Amino acid sequence: MYGRDYCNGDIVIPEKVEYEGVEYTVTNIGGFWGCSLNSITIPKSVTTIVVDAFASGSSIQKVIVEDIAAWCNIFFEQASNPLSCSGHLYSDENTEIKDLIIPNSVTSIANYAFRGCSGLTSVTIPNSVTSIGNYAFVGCSSLTSIVVESGNSVYDSRDNCNAIIETNTNTLITGCQNTVIPNSVTSIGELAFLNCNSLTSVTIPNSVTSIRRGAFQNCSGLTSVSIGNSVTSIGERAFYGCSNLTSVTIPNSVTSIGDYAFYGCSGLTSVTIPNSVTSIGDYAFYGCSGLTSVTIGNSVTSIGKNAFSSCSGLTSVHITDLDAWCNISFGNYYANPLLYAHHLFLNGEEVKDLVIPNSVTSIGNFAFYGCSGLTSVTIPNSVTSIGNGAFSGCSGLTEVVSLIEEPFGINKNVWSSVRTSKTPLYVPAGTKEKYEAAEGWNVFTNIIEMGIAPSEGEDINYGGGEISGETNLNGNVVGNIYYNIGDENGEYSSAEGCITLRTPVSDEQMSQVEGMDLFGEDMKNNFTGIIFMVQAGSGTIKVNAETTGNMVLKVKVGSGKPMEFTLSGKLDAKLPYEVSKPTYVYIYGGSSSEAGAKGVRKAAGDGEVKIYGISWTSGTNGIKTIDNGQLTIDNSPVYNLNGQRVISSPSGRPGGVPTKGIYIKNGKKVLVK
Repeated sequence: MYGRDYCNGDIVIPEKVEYEGVEYTVTNIGGFWGCSLNSITIPKSVTTIVVDAFASGSSIQKVIVEDIAAWCNIFFEQASNPLSCSGHLYSDENTEIKDLIIPNSVTSIANYAFRGCSGLTSVTIPNSVTSIGNYAFVGCSSLTSIVVESGNSVYDSRDNCNAIIETNTNTLITGCQNTVIPNSVTSIGELAFLNCNSLTSVTIPNSVTSIRRGAFQNCSGLTSVSIGNSVTSIGERAFYGCSNLTSVTIPNSVTSIGDYAFYGCSGLTSVTIPNSVTSIGDYAFYGCSGLTSVTIGNSVTSIGKNAFSSCSGLTSVHITDLDAWCNISFGNYYANPLLYAHHLFLNGEEVKDLVIPNSVTSIGNFAFYGCSGLTSVTIPNSVTSIGNGAFSGCSGLTEVVSLIEEPFGINKNVWSSVRTSKTPLYVPAGTKEKYEAAEGWNVFTNIIEMGIAPSEGEDINYGGGEISGETNLNGNVVGNIYYNIGDENGEYSSAEGCITLRTPVSDEQMSQVEGMDLFGEDMKNNFTGIIFMVQAGSGTIKVNAETTGNMVLKVKVGSGKPMEFTLSGKLDAKLPYEVSKPTYVYIYGGSSSEAGAKGVRKAAGDGEVKIYGISWTSGTNGIKTIDNGQLTIDNSPVYNLNGQRVISSPSGRPGGVPTKGIYIKNGKKVLVK
């Protein structure tokens, strides 16, 4: 250790000193605390300058370095670099180093190596350098360029300069603008560009795999960032305080966004979180008041507390998977962007009538918090838990439908801000008393059991009669149009305005139906019931029906598992669905299983299912317009909108052709002008 207290003038540290006849090599320096020096010369033998060696008022005009390579490898402890006091580096007494060229022998630049060297204007880093330490160029306020030679393997600077740029072609770009990180870089280190206020744009190459803590923190001039497709993590505070950042591209390679990553980026207007991201950290987008829309990928499983707090400009949240959204773990309600946006979009369409998919077993805390754009919600029987505040703030709800047969207790704050005194809660028949006794459900004062038959004159939307092989499917499926497939056991009952099904369809038969010709003999021999098509999207199928004896109503969407309604008497069955393409729906009768027979009224014979009406919420409502001539092509029966067969008309036209109006023929709506 070589040092001197309360010294002045010019100090030259020798490489060797003699003590009691023994010669020692000088490797450590300490003890210049508070000195007022004109200059200090550091020999190449020095390997360590200890903590606070030049702290607390030390005044040095010049730091003279005999060997730059040796200087780059000195271990500087906290507040130990004399350049922080001087600001000026010299190669000899009279030659100041402004354009610093790191020798090819250097493989690493130590922490704090050139901290506070305000006299530097440029730095050239050779290919031999593989690492640059923390804060290596902090406080180099006159630095206008850094050149990293072509092929350099690592660029990991922690730089607090006013101007930095380097490329793998040795092109100098001054003024710290339009930064292009070279392809040799694999990591952008902690605080790498901290407070580079002149930086306006950054392109991060595909070679980079991580953006570490505070890499671009407080770069207030930064307006755009393009992140390469090899980056897997965006570290804590990576873009903290970049208030003028208006666009950022997050690639599919990123799996995590750290705490405070985009804190205070008030210039951002939209953000897309790709499907690769699984977690968004605490306060990640806090204060991004310019955000109007955010897209959340379907792999996100957690969003940290206050992640979207103060994002007051949000108007829409976009998702592609309701199941995934229901299972996100939100740190608190400020983590959910719906708190401010109020409107949820699924695959580009706003969700107003929310139908939770049957695949969902739990709805997480704050899942739809603040989504006032919702007007109705349907919860399937598959759900076994609903988290705190899940529907809090959904003040636009006018209907809640729960298909849960055994209601479990939930926190009453699930429905905070929902007008539970006016909004009806529809529940399965026979469960009203259970809901009235269940905590959290009993906040609803208007609980209604589903089991209402349609009123007279209502558009029941069904067609009767046998479908022939000549029927053109493409020409007949228009909007909410569907077919009745029947044989001698499936009949149309005009007296009651319903289709009566007396032959049950077995599970084995149904397993074969999907592959059959819709109008073929095999279909007629295996299926007695109703088939119609729903369009891509989600919705609710409602069936007004009646079951008696050992018969149950079954509703099956595409290849999904059929939903079985075993209640006796009339019922209003509701089935939520979600499909990615136009899909057939099958409505038919089945024999009650031992478990399904519960609550079914036994009657003489096998019983029957009567279908009074069908409706669904997705797809386009449409009426195919045809003239009277087209309507009389065949003598197939015609029905009115109450499902009653029109036997004849006042004009006595054949085939029961009516006067002008809307009718059902061959399973489609027709308009007679």
